[in-house]
Amino acid sequence: MEAENMSLFRHQRQLIRYPWARPDVEYFFLIGGYGCGKTSGDVFLILSLCKRYFKQSVTIGLGGTTITLLRKTLVAELQKILIMMDIPFTDDKNSNVIKIGSVNIVLIATEQPQLLYAYNFNIFICDEIDELPADKCIAVFTAIQERTRKVLPDGRIPFSVFTTTAQGYSGTYAIVENLRRLKQKFILIRGLTKDNTSLSKTYVERLYSLYDENERLAYLEGRFVNLNTGRVYGDYDASVNLAKKDYEIDPVQLVMIGQDLNTGFSKGVAVMQHGNLLKVVKTFSFAQIAHAPKIIRNAFPLNDIMWYPDASAKEVMTGYLEEIKSHDIELRMGTINPAVVERIFFVNKLFKVGRMEVGRSCIDLDIALKTRQYDDTGKPEKGKGTLSPDHLCDWLEYVTWRIVSASSEFRDLWQLSRTARLKDPSVMRMTA
Repeated sequence: MEAENMSLFRHQRQLIRYPWARPDVEYFFLIGGYGCGKTSGDVFLILSLCKRYFKQSVTIGLGGTTITLLRKTLVAELQKILIMMDIPFTDDKNSNVIKIGSVNIVLIATEQPQLLYAYNFNIFICDEIDELPADKCIAVFTAIQERTRKVLPDGRIPFSVFTTTAQGYSGTYAIVENLRRLKQKFILIRGLTKDNTSLSKTYVERLYSLYDENERLAYLEGRFVNLNTGRVYGDYDASVNLAKKDYEIDPVQLVMIGQDLNTGFSKGVAVMQHGNLLKVVKTFSFAQIAHAPKIIRNAFPLNDIMWYPDASAKEVMTGYLEEIKSHDIELRMGTINPAVVERIFFVNKLFKVGRMEVGRSCIDLDIALKTRQYDDTGKPEKGKGTLSPDHLCDWLEYVTWRIVSASSEFRDLWQLSRTARLKDPSVMRMTA
């Protein structure tokens, strides 16, 4: 288990060494860019801890958003190395405890911080804490500190380690700033995506070209920056992304519609996919949602149609199943609506790389994309009334997210998303 002697990246070496170089410090953070090797850093840290305390009783908490994700990512990588190095271990999947020598590693789902109170830890290692909502992120940090309280056999005070990609001014930022304000000692390590020398230069350059300045700082360089300022759709450029004329509707083309629901007006956005290009062909505003199926079918009399309504309106849409079916429209009702940050990210990146266009007659959407701002709390503006820009924009985001998540033509963009990394642990994860 000579983790310290492996060929590690700078930030991984620091992660392993700092707890012993600074035995007076209880909090260690590795804020890293996508693909910088944070998960591998956790694995090497665990190996070094198991080597140090192999014959001594030590309990290490290992946290991830869910046990399933933790087992697919960090635990899978750890066990692979243990098997390669012929190191014996046991894995009790019922109690979620892995034992290496005398070291017990307890797997914890951080999305349920109350679970922490059943244990007492010497050390806690938490992966991707900033993937949690800010309030839950802070609650998890607090619970970890309350339960990481057993002094190590060599007298070293208990400590916790957090490895994550920063999601703007969110939970981890609040934690670090609060420690700073309270004059608590902590170590913050930054891991840059380009520090992972196993990534190809062209791949890293492509990432830098896709992100704006603040996104590069947050997602590639491990910095805390405000991702929620100014125009929501800063990559929309009407001179490039607004078509010079309306599109001719090919009757064999599938039409996909994102649908908002409001009392008195419900906005919809119709999109068609042509290879790796999305074209916004029409916008709708329905006074009564009951009339929407007929209006939509009249607009596209020969096309196959998929209709993606607000996931929170399942009961409302259930009441109109007969009307929807009678107009030969396929209803695609999601269980939950996708995350706001991710939806906005896809819309902006599609505009940035020239893979989404707005039809010339969709002037209401053009204006909405130009004018929607972030509010004082850093959230996309939500207005009232039929002219508020958020209604059309939200539903362009929803239908775009559905297409990008499902189409192989947009896999390159999908791989950049948080959801893709959570669903497929191999996405954007490189090891040393």
